[in-house]
Amino acid sequence: MNRYMKMLIWAVMLQAGVYLYMDRVLFLPAADFSQQTISEGYAQAIDTTLLSTDRKYRAKLETTAVVFVTADNQTVKELFLEAEDTVTYFAWVPDAHLALIGITTAKTNSTTVTLKPVNLDTNSMPQEPIVTNLAPGSEITAVAFSPQVNVTYMLIAGKNSAMIYRTDANNKLTKVLTSKYVTRIACLQGSDTLLYNHSLDRLIYTRSSRGTGKLTVPKTGQYALIGADKDDNVYIGKLNSSGLVTTVLKGTIKGNFIDLETLISPCQPAAVTVSYDGRLQMN
Repeated sequence: MNRYMKMLIWAVMLQAGVYLYMDRVLFLPAADFSQQTISEGYAQAIDTTLLSTDRKYRAKLETTAVVFVTADNQTVKELFLEAEDTVTYFAWVPDAHLALIGITTAKTNSTTVTLKPVNLDTNSMPQEPIVTNLAPGSEITAVAFSPQVNVTYMLIAGKNSAMIYRTDANNKLTKVLTSKYVTRIACLQGSDTLLYNHSLDRLIYTRSSRGTGKLTVPKTGQYALIGADKDDNVYIGKLNSSGLVTTVLKGTIKGNFIDLETLISPCQPAAVTVSYDGRLQMN
């Protein structure tokens, strides 16, 4: 009886092992790449602006194309470039698989810039804002977008000027401002409100349907725009006499700014950014 029980136990264990092997290995379906994400360690080794918010996709900027790949390096979509095209801007729309790509196309005596949206979830062809007859060397250097109110602002910089263009849900493209002193833009998510930094007078301006005004910042010191997050919090940097950011403050479009973080090493305003979910980054 003891021998029989041992044989029975071994048979049960063997059968369980076979079932486990068939379930976990032999009949395991091919992994769905959309469920894979790029690991934290690998993400730290590359430019994080090329990763989608959920880290399921990565963009590779090549000379002939912008290639979108999965976590296991499978190509999902490609945007082919002409010989005269140069990618000057790239960003993912937060919480979406929609990429915004700024492309400069050099002509003989002028330049054309295009903001190309690429949606990895559909085969739709979103409207592409195109600005023609610009001065040679013009390029998209920043984009501020609000999916909630369907507006996008583009900062196009040239050698001697900078312009802000706006496009809305009706794909209407309008020029908002021309000034060579605009260095950074941002916009709110809950309303169509643009913020921009003016490097000459070191002021931060706001623009909405109500008109243009100055952002209410603390009365002492000078400040530079850092950005805004998904909750419409506004981030600014306090500048020292050399124009470097020493402290980052957090507030709202109405002001109410409080110190958020003091920088150990002061840096240029362009080196400080804030993510869609409010995380500060120092480049």
